[in-house]
Amino acid sequence: MAKNNLVTTGAPGAIRQALCFFCILLSAAANAQTDLQQLVYQRQYATALEEVLPLHGEDSTDMKTMYAVGQAYEGLLRYREAYGCYRHCLSLGEDGRIDLLNAVARMAFNIGMTREAEDCYLQALVIDSTDFYANHQLARLYFQSEEYTDAIHYYNLLLKLYPNHPVLLRGMGDCYSRMNFLPVAAAYYRMFFDSNTESVAAASTLVNTLLMINQTEDAVSVCDTALVYNPGDQTLYRHKGMALFTARQYEAADSVYAYLLEQGDSSYMTIKYSAFSRYYTGKYMDAINLFETAYRMDTTAVDVSLYFGSTLGRTYDRRRAYRLLDHAEVMMQPNPALVSLLTQFRGETYARDGRPDQAAAMFYDLWEKAGRAEMLEHIRSLYVYDSSNIAAIKDENRRSRALFIYTLIASEYDNIGKSRKSLMHHVRAQLQTFQEEMFMEGKTEFPMLSPDGRKSVLSIAGLQELILRLPESPE
Repeated sequence: MAKNNLVTTGAPGAIRQALCFFCILLSAAANAQTDLQQLVYQRQYATALEEVLPLHGEDSTDMKTMYAVGQAYEGLLRYREAYGCYRHCLSLGEDGRIDLLNAVARMAFNIGMTREAEDCYLQALVIDSTDFYANHQLARLYFQSEEYTDAIHYYNLLLKLYPNHPVLLRGMGDCYSRMNFLPVAAAYYRMFFDSNTESVAAASTLVNTLLMINQTEDAVSVCDTALVYNPGDQTLYRHKGMALFTARQYEAADSVYAYLLEQGDSSYMTIKYSAFSRYYTGKYMDAINLFETAYRMDTTAVDVSLYFGSTLGRTYDRRRAYRLLDHAEVMMQPNPALVSLLTQFRGETYARDGRPDQAAAMFYDLWEKAGRAEMLEHIRSLYVYDSSNIAAIKDENRRSRALFIYTLIASEYDNIGKSRKSLMHHVRAQLQTFQEEMFMEGKTEFPMLSPDGRKSVLSIAGLQELILRLPESPE
């Protein structure tokens, strides 16, 4: 990422657009400025803007007033106008002020001008490398731009100045989590939680990460600690129930989910895992109503259909159990069209990668399962090119494979050849060339190898029979 040292230019179009809106000549006395700033401090942003007399001119040289106007616009979330005001303040020779640079950067980021925001924060750090706001905002900017290594750099700089700062620890955890370094992320989330044990959000983040790395006992402990400060919190109980279930402590998990149900928690996950917990503790009758509810909430959930069917099969309704198990089996089957497309794409990729045998296996599978005759032509093109013939192929593996596919295409004449006479004439010519080669070498048969690895032989008599079936002319 480019690191510019000076903010000499912004986005000219954006600046002109913003300045056309509010580049005004403001004539106000010192006490009026004080009143304007007071309104901003009191967050009466609309009133503050109403107090400004918009006498239009080329620009305003009153920096304090322009800065207050910018703050008012920012307070009203009118970031483009606020950006113009702060940018104008910089043009008045106030470029050495960190607060202005940070303000311009903040507004630039909010309106999508990420690179200018980065440049302004970097300039602020040239003035003061320890400035907390600029460092933190750079870390957040890089995080949101998915440049996690850069974000970690600035979080580390701040942690050296502010050890155990909870917001910084959370930021570090988020970076490592996005990079899928979950154990490292969990370590930072642990430090974040230890400084915010009363925070449900901190506990939830840590527990979710611990469950992903299978540290279930720690996850339960975190929930218990957070529940001391947040007794009865349903979010924490849901996390605890999931942690216990993942640890296969089904009796304990069932107790937690029973408590949640008593408290009126009707969420899908609570009902579903409450049913699972009762199933694994052998409470099949108690699980039926829960499975019924979960199934009605999501009839496409394969696991619910499977376990609901098993539960009914273990109790009193085997007829419905069969229906549920059949339903689950149907949902477990892959989409045939997508599977076929996946196989074709794999074959094409193998072909482009110079791996004809693997490509041929994919295309042959499509021909066998889906009857797609065009796949045979794809296989043929892998072994015999337009300018070559079977007899000229010296590589035994390639020739035996090419011979197999040509004989297969010839044998399919009745199914695909009558509408493809030009192709079949080409196949006949190739087989005749090979027949002549076999005669010259005095061979009566030749080995063939199918794309799926099956070996066979082609006799000269069988070859002659195939040739006679094919048209002599492409017309």
